[in-house]
Amino acid sequence: MTELRAEIDRVDRLIVPLLLERIKLIAQAGHIKADRDAVRDNWRIEDVVSKVVAEAKKQAGDVAYIEAIYRHLIEYSINHEFTVWDDVNES
Repeated sequence: MTELRAEIDRVDRLIVPLLLERIKLIAQAGHIKADRDAVRDNWRIEDVVSKVVAEAKKQAGDVAYIEAIYRHLIEYSINHEFTVWDDVNES
């Protein structure tokens, strides 16, 4: 069990920097979008989900797991982007 936990920790150390990079990119989008209504883009949500689901299928992975994680990640990201957008545009 110790070795397994060490491997999980190793994977987490790889994932965290990527998630932090992703949220920085989301914040950049919050600075760029001229209209608050553009923050939630349902077409883009489904585009991202379809791409990660396709990647999970390609790797013979758990598609439901990946889709659920990404839907949560996207929702969190949208809320973060709304916060950034509001902060930038409250002048």
